Amino acid sequence: MEARIEPQKLGIRAQPPALILIYRNSDGRERQRTMPIRFLNKYGTVEKVLKELKERHKEHLEKVPDLRMEKMLRILQEPQKGRSIDEAVSNISKDYDLDPNQDLNKLNDEQLNRKKKKNQLKPGDPGYEYDKQVDLTLQRR
Repeated sequence: MEARIEPQKLGIRAQPPALILIYRNSDGRERQRTMPIRFLNKYGTVEKVLKELKERHKEHLEKVPDLRMEKMLRILQEPQKGRSIDEAVSNISKDYDLDPNQDLNKLNDEQLNRKKKKNQLKPGDPGYEYDKQVDLTLQRR
């Protein structure tokens, strides 16, 4: 029989750094798993740490969105750069949220990809439309 894990909540612990997952197992019981985060420093990339974490805890993290874990890891990385957790949360939120007045042409590739990933619609999401076509031609008067 295959173990079924349904994630409920995801959180972080600052010291020592860890990702905390509260999930419901196949018996219907609520459980907690604390996954220590290794090799996260202020100069390293979060993607490498995320990949290693997903390989180590594959069974528990396969249904957790990568974007969510990436945000958590970035929040843990910010205090190592001398910022508080509150500052980290507000800075990270700005990186992922779309501002209608922001010129996206001025962003570098990494920042643009972050915003795209956060705001991407996938099949099954409300508002998703397959093969959406928009006429962008200007009408002259």
